[in-house]
Amino acid sequence: MNLFLIAIGGAIGSVLRYLSLDFIVRILHSTQNAITKFPWGTLFVNVLGSMIAGILYYFIIRNFDSFDPKLKNFLLVGFLGGFTTFSSFSLDFFRLATSGSHLQAFLYAASSCVLAISALFAGFYITKIVCA
Repeated sequence: MNLFLIAIGGAIGSVLRYLSLDFIVRILHSTQNAITKFPWGTLFVNVLGSMIAGILYYFIIRNFDSFDPKLKNFLLVGFLGGFTTFSSFSLDFFRLATSGSHLQAFLYAASSCVLAISALFAGFYITKIVCA
């Protein structure tokens, strides 16, 4: 049953990642400059996914004894595993770096790490304040 829940969560997360990336690309399509080379979609998904992880983690530790491990697997392993992907981040960095866009590659890596970790903290503490 856990594998099934993880698979369903992963499928939902993957579809939402695709839709999110497509949405960001459509927004930026009208811009015809260097900003469109930057992997904004992956950055957005990773930051949003990190915030969701912070929110979920708050609920998991707050309700640790009664939190269903199957729901945890569905949400954290399945959904977030499908929604965010470090391999996409790595590939975007590689493409920027090997195309000569070294500054953009560095800015992307730094902003991804700082914003995603900050979003996780924000998700956790905002949820803690709201639900207290």
